[in-house]
Amino acid sequence: MKKQITLLCLMLVMSSAAIGQDSSKAAREKMKKLNFMAGRWKGEATVSQRGGAPIKINQEEKIEWQLDSLVLLVEGIGRKQDEPDKIGFHALAFINYNTTSQAYSMRSFLMDGKQTDAFFNEVGENKFDWGFDVPGGKILYHITLDPVNKKWNEKGEFSPDGIQFYPFFEMNLTKL
Repeated sequence: MKKQITLLCLMLVMSSAAIGQDSSKAAREKMKKLNFMAGRWKGEATVSQRGGAPIKINQEEKIEWQLDSLVLLVEGIGRKQDEPDKIGFHALAFINYNTTSQAYSMRSFLMDGKQTDAFFNEVGENKFDWGFDVPGGKILYHITLDPVNKKWNEKGEFSPDGIQFYPFFEMNLTKL
């Protein structure tokens, strides 16, 4: 895993150097919109399972800038409330702004070996959507940040057809 992260960071540095200073300045300007996300967060999440009881999770997020504010590294760790010593969810994600495509992108890695290339869009002030396709449907998350009260709300939905979405996840965090 460390080799993959090192390789990914190296590729990002090399591509940034090839594009030049102007594009890195433009990317940093776009990434500033994510400044409030950086830091440590703690709270609860609820995951609904098909045909099962919802799972309550104690969630922590550690988010930090990398590569001189060109990449935001997000690490999330979740523990079931009834098994607080056991990690049930662990993910890493990299968010950056690609000046060539003029869009944010997100690459995530899960502890079970899964990984995704996701879209990441600003949809309003302190509001972001991100998501990806999965076999048999689409996953979509909505993030709302409240800098005044230091809160983060994120809701996840699944759609089998890209039209009708069904909620399955909610996370409420407070910035420490």
